[in-house]
Formats: sequence, C-alpha cells, structure tokens
Amino acid sequence: MLHVSKKAAAGLGLVAAIALAGCQSEPAATTADSPAATEAPTAQTAAYLCPMACEGSASQQPGKCPVCGMDLEPNPAVKAAPAAPDSL
Repeated sequence: MLHVSKKAAAGLGLVAAIALAGCQSEPAATTADSPAATEAPTAQTAAYLCPMACEGSASQQPGKCPVCGMDLEPNPAVKAAPAAPDSL
C-alpha cells in the first residue's frame, strides 16, 4: 500500500488548485478598436442577472444563465423608465 504524508498530499492539492485557477484566467488587455456594442452589459446596467451572481451572466433580456443554467432574475438596481406624464 502506498503511504503519502499529509504534507505531501496538501502540497499536491495546492499545486492542483493553482494550476486550475490559472486555466480560468482571461487576457487582461483589451483593444481600443473594439466596438462598444459587442461588450456585454455590466451587472450595474443589465436588466437581468443570475441569482448565483455568475460572471458574464448579465443580460438585457430574460433567459437562462449561460454559466449555471438558472433563470435570470430582474435586476433590482435597474429601475423601470418613468412613464411619460399625461399632457392635458
């Protein structure tokens, strides 16, 4: 039977966690030439958000979160546009 010390197992777990975290990183540099229309809405301006706060799930339309599949919920920070006043 193979005997692995607790320190060696913890070290291997730490190395695995660092390696997996590095795989999920995105490039930090963005180009100034990219049109603003292709950018995803931020959580502050999006009308719908994932209840699990998944990154990249903000949307202007209702639907499902592309990360976890849950139904998107209305963003409480975005207030509906005020109704036009009636003119008499």
